[in-house]
Amino acid sequence: MKKNMFSLPIAALIAMASSGTAFATNLDVRFTANVRETTCDMKLVGGTGSDTSQTLQIGADRGVRIEDFGTSKNRAGNAGARASFQLKIVECPPSLQSLKTTISGTPSGYLKDALINSIKKENGGADFSAVSIARASKPDEPFLIGSTDDSKRLVWSQEEIAVGEVPLVAILQATQDGLVTTGTFEATATFNFYYE
Repeated sequence: MKKNMFSLPIAALIAMASSGTAFATNLDVRFTANVRETTCDMKLVGGTGSDTSQTLQIGADRGVRIEDFGTSKNRAGNAGARASFQLKIVECPPSLQSLKTTISGTPSGYLKDALINSIKKENGGADFSAVSIARASKPDEPFLIGSTDDSKRLVWSQEEIAVGEVPLVAILQATQDGLVTTGTFEATATFNFYYE
């Protein structure tokens, strides 16, 4: 947010007003302001952390079995490789007509609709692994990372806007079938909201 200070011009105006001499002159005053459109307050639910920054654990404490990963033949994966969460509306203006969400992060070179593991294999990361994000009701239709195309990103339905939430699922994916290695997995997704 831009903040403007007017202390110097005000001091000069006070000095001119307090002087005993009156001059006919023009005073130009320039006003600046930032006009902000009212937007929605959003939050994440399902992981641990704050409303705006959470960690979502996929699988039990003992880990995820490779055979549970999503594959080219089964993008939805199995329950052991999934974690559910929600995007929720905290407050929106009554004028809200549409809400669209683009998911940002580093996509896999093999799967553009999945976020790559940020932990490299040489540092103990699971190789050939990524995580996709989809509606819980359509786990085999993940959103394209970074897309602004409405057919490839999350466009909230009128019902989802009215209810104030979208149930989502994160699914570990094999970026190449049969090549996933054991290790740690970590990726960060950022949800960018666009309102109309």
